Amino acid sequence: MKYAPRAAFSRYAGASVATLALATSVVAQEEDTDRTLGTVLVTTQKVEESIQDVPIAVTAFDESALEKLQLAGGPDLVKAIPNVSFSQTNFGGFNFKIRGIGADVTAQSGDAGVGIHQNDIPLSGARFFEAEFFDVERVEVLRGPQGTLYGRNATGGVTNIITAKPVLEEFQANAQLSYGNYESIRAKGMVNVPIGDSVALRIAGSYLTRDGYATNEATGNDVDDRDLYSVRATLAAEPTDRLRGWISVEHFEEDDTRLRFGRQLCDKDPFDTSFAGIPISAADQTVTSQGCLGGEPVLEGLGQSTNSASTLSGGLAILSGLVNGDVFTLPSSTDLRTGYSQFDPDYQAEQTLFSWNVEYDLTDSLSLTYLGSYFESEIFSANTFGSGEAGVPYNDLSAVPPGFNPAADLYNALFPGGFVTDPQLGTSNLFTSSGSTGSSTENTSHELRLQSDFDGPFNFNLGVIKFDTDEADPDNARNGTYVFSNSITALAQLNNAQFAATGSGIFPGTVSIDQSGNGEPPLFSNVNGVGRNYFRSISPFKLDSFAVFGEGYYDLSDELQLTIGLRYTDDQKTQQQIPSFLLTPDAIRPDPLEPTDTLEADFQETTGRIGLDWSPDLSFTRDTLVYAFYSRGYKGGGLNPPQPEENQGIVGDTFDPEFINSYEIGTKNTLAAPGIGALQLNATGFYYDYEGYQISQIVNRTAANINIDAEIYGFELESIWSPVPSLVFNANLGLLNTEVQDAWAVNTRDRTNGRSDLVVLSNPASGSNCVVSAQGYATVLGAIAAGTPNPATGQPILTPGATAGLCSGQLAGLAPLLGVPDISYTNSQGETVSTGGLTPFSGEAADLSGNSIPGSPDTTLSFGAEYTWSDLGEGAWDLSARADYYYQSDSFARIWNTRTDELDSWDNLNLSLRLTNQDRGFWIEVFGKNVTDEEVITGHSLGDDSAGLTTNIFLTEPATYGVTIAKSW
Repeated sequence: MKYAPRAAFSRYAGASVATLALATSVVAQEEDTDRTLGTVLVTTQKVEESIQDVPIAVTAFDESALEKLQLAGGPDLVKAIPNVSFSQTNFGGFNFKIRGIGADVTAQSGDAGVGIHQNDIPLSGARFFEAEFFDVERVEVLRGPQGTLYGRNATGGVTNIITAKPVLEEFQANAQLSYGNYESIRAKGMVNVPIGDSVALRIAGSYLTRDGYATNEATGNDVDDRDLYSVRATLAAEPTDRLRGWISVEHFEEDDTRLRFGRQLCDKDPFDTSFAGIPISAADQTVTSQGCLGGEPVLEGLGQSTNSASTLSGGLAILSGLVNGDVFTLPSSTDLRTGYSQFDPDYQAEQTLFSWNVEYDLTDSLSLTYLGSYFESEIFSANTFGSGEAGVPYNDLSAVPPGFNPAADLYNALFPGGFVTDPQLGTSNLFTSSGSTGSSTENTSHELRLQSDFDGPFNFNLGVIKFDTDEADPDNARNGTYVFSNSITALAQLNNAQFAATGSGIFPGTVSIDQSGNGEPPLFSNVNGVGRNYFRSISPFKLDSFAVFGEGYYDLSDELQLTIGLRYTDDQKTQQQIPSFLLTPDAIRPDPLEPTDTLEADFQETTGRIGLDWSPDLSFTRDTLVYAFYSRGYKGGGLNPPQPEENQGIVGDTFDPEFINSYEIGTKNTLAAPGIGALQLNATGFYYDYEGYQISQIVNRTAANINIDAEIYGFELESIWSPVPSLVFNANLGLLNTEVQDAWAVNTRDRTNGRSDLVVLSNPASGSNCVVSAQGYATVLGAIAAGTPNPATGQPILTPGATAGLCSGQLAGLAPLLGVPDISYTNSQGETVSTGGLTPFSGEAADLSGNSIPGSPDTTLSFGAEYTWSDLGEGAWDLSARADYYYQSDSFARIWNTRTDELDSWDNLNLSLRLTNQDRGFWIEVFGKNVTDEEVITGHSLGDDSAGLTTNIFLTEPATYGVTIAKSW
């Protein structure tokens, strides 16, 4: 067996993993031919092994490598690992993808395809995007399905952060301070205190503060700043040679104006004044705009804003009589880091992890391990950054739309001079909207493992894990997705006043208005969570997961080993269905948080892997490993949030699990020879049969999750070369191809799928779009313009403003009377369906076959070089210069792969110069990240119809530079 001695920590733990990082180091021996590259001990198979001995595609970094490569946190890992991508997501999360697999599902009950672990503990809701690495032993990133031993649902891979553990019988300490542009201050430190011979305490922490990268034109303030800290305390004990354990508590907190997303971009869709040569009356023009157009690269929308009339809040402003059309008529900023919002962003994140580990050697060859945890995480973000302009005032009080005629004295009494008083947003005569998202998560886990280390050919690793999650408590007002608008509140105020005066209004009864606020920031201090004058979506969710897993290892010979692994998983998911209660009268829904239903789903699967690894004794290499494995990965299905009427029959209550049949072959090689120096060369090829890929679309004010199939294959190369002791090169290459198989779906940005015989219209009252026959729409417009009479009554069949009834289906029955023929379209199952020419439907589904999975660049490349001048002057000073370059090719933000979905290729260059004195434990470094100041859009998210189909973009950091000093004791 290749296992290194067991021990999570020991009297020599500080040294046992102190080998320098795989990516940056060389160990020089007396003879050049004996010079070898440093390696990292990893626990990818739940035992410590050299990374070069593990038959898994894995990249690992110890703390020295993280610092030299300037990998401050999770988002930076993309720059040092092949076939990895990273982006924020729209609701305060992130999408860390390995080989195209990550988290493309949007649901409280959804799982990430890449598991985030800390000290082998699976975490759901971890602040991997916000928190930074500090006092870590190493960070491991395993590529490919890892469901046999690691956590749960790791179809894409696993990221495992191994924190540094206490060292017995030795005092240690270090401190590090950085200062840079944007008034950035970063501090890290650790102290390790022995307590007697068998106990030690280690306390570590980090802190970061800096000014904002962006500007809010409305307030004049810098935003997107940082103010965060982390602290960790770990107590370890080794009372006997056979018994050892540790207990740790870690807390992270952030409170600043971090942007959940950057600018909102839009290629404005103006009102149409005619269709097929037929004039459109002013009363009918508001249904002709989607808000934003598609078809062009997303940056074509820079400097524009959505057509507000197409949005839910803008449509309600028209219905309230506050405005008469689009309020965003002025150009907006063309700077991606400049936006306009009445409120500065508010970003709060917090997490606490309690974890513990106990190991007991039952015999010299059997070890029992218990690993437990309790984890809680919470995030809240209020962020509307990008309308780009203030909009026109609410002063067109004469423009009252058809069907709503409030008495002038009542209207003017409520909104004098066009000013609306909103309890959350304050008093303003401008169209004012804001949004927020928040979630809270609690995890508990208990894992028990039995591992062997026999001298014979057979060994095993067996375990059982219980993992529970409780998310999105509805009684916590911070939880859920909110949309606030003073137009929504105005409509509720008008309805209530009119209902009180006449007994009838727009809605059948009074609508509760959240009066808890005074309109002053911070916004969320003014919300109780149960008002009907804003939109709130929440899906309380619980998970009970249980799994039994194990792997067996059999040495077929001294060089050849067989591995067989199995895992049985039982995921039980429960979700309360709480429909959105926007503008719902109290009489219809007295308790807005009372669920209308409770959905349950139980997913039970058996998965595993089987493979061979061969360690031949070759004359031309120091060490060689060749491996080939088949693995079946699994990620549980989930429960869709409540769906509006428009989505019924299209999206089900649940979505299915996803599976990966993975075939992988790889090799790891360490060479050292005269004239070559020291070289590590690792290569991996893989093929995935991807079944049930989970993907989401935000449509009709909610997330709709579906399953499709895909095919993925690729190649990875990782190398380190030291031609001479003072010079090290490292290079990584990832090649990736992803293809969707036999799938159809409606693109909300292009619901007609390019068909000229169909037309997209909007429903201002519901904020949703629909498709009808172009001939039918033209016929309706012609009847309105001509005043065509009804033969039965002699009155006009249709009058101006009647097109507002097309998306609601009110005109569907008129098709025979107007002579409108039926029309056929392709639905989301790829079937041809016939419907009436005036019957609204969701759209023509596009064939997705052959399209690429979002966030899957076909090429990733990184290259680094470090040169060290040793023994400079007196006192053994070393000076090292380092450069790291990263390139990522084009990819797509959405599965439709249209021009608007394109993500441009990008690159990044980091530089550093470090002066080190090992004897004194001191170094000072001048550094620069993204020194060419590339402005990179890593991903973007399309809003639904109710948001006017705006696109939220996610940016990398601009150029940063500074100086760091560090001292260790």
